[in-house]
Amino acid sequence: MTEPTIAQPIHVLFVDDDPNILAGLRRSMHPFARRCHCLFAASGQEGLELFKSSAIDVVVSEMRMPLMDGAEFLNKVRDQHPETVRIILSGYAAQDSVMRTVGPAHLYLAKPCSPETLLNAVTRPLALRKYLTSPHMRSTLSGLTTLPSLPEIYLNLEKEFNSARGSVQAVADLISHDVAMTAELLKLTNSAYFSSMGRVSTPLQAVRTLGFETVQSLVLRIGIFRQLSAKGEILRLMHSLDIYSVHLGILTKELTRSQGGSVTECGIAYCVGLLGAIGCLVLMDAYPDRMLSVIKRLEEEDIAFTTAEQDEFGVNHGAVGAYLLGLWGFSDPIVEAVAYASCPSISPVRDNLYLTALHAATILGPSYLPSKREIVPFEWDMDYVRAVQLEQRLADWLQVVTKIKAEWGNA
Repeated sequence: MTEPTIAQPIHVLFVDDDPNILAGLRRSMHPFARRCHCLFAASGQEGLELFKSSAIDVVVSEMRMPLMDGAEFLNKVRDQHPETVRIILSGYAAQDSVMRTVGPAHLYLAKPCSPETLLNAVTRPLALRKYLTSPHMRSTLSGLTTLPSLPEIYLNLEKEFNSARGSVQAVADLISHDVAMTAELLKLTNSAYFSSMGRVSTPLQAVRTLGFETVQSLVLRIGIFRQLSAKGEILRLMHSLDIYSVHLGILTKELTRSQGGSVTECGIAYCVGLLGAIGCLVLMDAYPDRMLSVIKRLEEEDIAFTTAEQDEFGVNHGAVGAYLLGLWGFSDPIVEAVAYASCPSISPVRDNLYLTALHAATILGPSYLPSKREIVPFEWDMDYVRAVQLEQRLADWLQVVTKIKAEWGNA
């Protein structure tokens, strides 16, 4: 994704108890001095003191430190400075310790880490904030530890974990039908501590990479997939949104297949569709009353969902989803697809098949949410349709979507 011009240098705090590591970080970041103003602390407590005198955008911490380890330090940063991006940079990968950083850390990097990788890690989340114009919204999203998941799925997972016949495939199938669980699982699996040689893009790959016991620990002990606290109308809307997201994933996958996408690309496309509305789920969980007002307006006025969201929050759910996925280290094509789905013509690329498929699946697919009338998040971006020569494919795509929707209706 193109990076916006950053008028002022990013303020980055590095925390590590090893003076040699800090010296190495200082040398590594020196060539980027015009873009990053770096501070260095030898302990978590010293790092917290620096927050009192400096506005810090990103903190990069070692995991294993005396007195206050990385998990405890980042927990304090999250509580006291929720807008700060929090990154673990460590060569210590003991599972029990890493699990403690699942909540407070946004991203995980392993030592040794190249200067370019480190620079991308600290600048990319800040660049993605161009999608979020509200400081209060940034604070709320940066302070999130987990995303909401439906109680029914949580209970089904618990039963599967406790079953003598529990299997990786069964767990992956359950997770693949929940947008929040998929996001959290892929976030962790693609961290430096757990990722394999290639990027993990599907729940089944993720469960296989992490292992049954690790996923069980995440779900049942750490609580990364928390149950919803929502009730009444918001709970009903969240349930409908979850079903919609699964349908959108299926449509995005099939439209990608129709473009000649490989088996791997189709698997990624399913996750792109599943995560396409994750920003809406977050807004519902954080601002239930305001989202109900948005839904009411949609039922009374002939406007797009993204327009109503923009009016209410100063941002739409695609921007929220893109920010979170980028912050967690998802690949650029996935972030681009979610970010630009409502207006792909503003994307700097024209070769993202996931973006094209998601844009089409959202418009051709089912209504966004149950209401008195059909709700579609946005309209066709005809500039993009013409630019990627999509017009001649629309008839074929409509047949694909119509067939799948008919199958849903008969299910």
